[in-house]
Amino acid sequence: MAKHCVVAGLHFVIDTDDKELLDVLAQRYAIFSRSASAIAGVPVLFTLSQTERFEPLADAHVMSEFECEGAWCVYSETDTQVQISLLDEKTREPQAQMQSDNHFREARCWLSGEVWQREYCYNNFLMMLFAFASMDQQTLLFHASVIERNGKAYLFLAKSGTGKSTHSTLWLTHVPGCQLVNDDNPAVGIRNGEVIVYGTPWSGKTPCYRDIQFPVGGFVQITRDATNHIQRDGVVPSFAALLTSCSGVKWDKRLYRAQGDTISTIVGKVPVYTLGCTPYREAAVVCAQGVGAWNGESDGDFEKNSQSMKPSGVKLPEER
Repeated sequence: MAKHCVVAGLHFVIDTDDKELLDVLAQRYAIFSRSASAIAGVPVLFTLSQTERFEPLADAHVMSEFECEGAWCVYSETDTQVQISLLDEKTREPQAQMQSDNHFREARCWLSGEVWQREYCYNNFLMMLFAFASMDQQTLLFHASVIERNGKAYLFLAKSGTGKSTHSTLWLTHVPGCQLVNDDNPAVGIRNGEVIVYGTPWSGKTPCYRDIQFPVGGFVQITRDATNHIQRDGVVPSFAALLTSCSGVKWDKRLYRAQGDTISTIVGKVPVYTLGCTPYREAAVVCAQGVGAWNGESDGDFEKNSQSMKPSGVKLPEER
């Protein structure tokens, strides 16, 4: 049973007869689904078909191994194919496996376990396929939390555990007129010369699956500090910040070049900042003012914000 989805303007196909799996996937993907007739003229970026268990590639070389949200992922490839295996993080027993052509257009996978385990693996395969296949389309999947205000979106970048989601929450609480676009894996694409961020079916632990898009007003790399301060970065540190914050395949020269070209274009169009911050209210105020998203004033309709009406540089007391 084929289901058609569009994310960031890119069309992919979910192909499985597992109705139980489809019901669970619908929580994420239903808002991105389209009828086949409605997008008949839109090229298919990739198709992921669920099949019976198949043999692993005999001559595949392991290119990378890494932790993947509670599972262990092994990325292998031959001259013409890619294989991604998801293993139990503790036992290293195979839970699921995907094989694809090396352009990530046609892929198949087998899944095992309860429906929540099958959904976890299939969803991660879809996310990886999208990240890799879309690089040729000037589209990158970022590890970021995204807030929109006044028609522009701001992406917060940081290492896991640093506080991307915490900072977004500060904006939602203390900066009027904000909304959360995505909390972990938004897509950023260059469309008609403009840098656009898109909601996706992948949002980490926050179920924020929204089919919305906004021009990007800026990227903010978050670092923890005792005080709050923000500065705009130069071209080289901006490039480095974005490169380390988006999904990529460094050993694939074709994709790595496409990724770098897209990042170079983004850096030429959108500012990148570094924010040193605390996990408290003033951090959002300093950041919002620093990126030009807010002048620090309220029209009186945002009562939560009353305590954060402080000029930049004033350190607020710790919240309990």
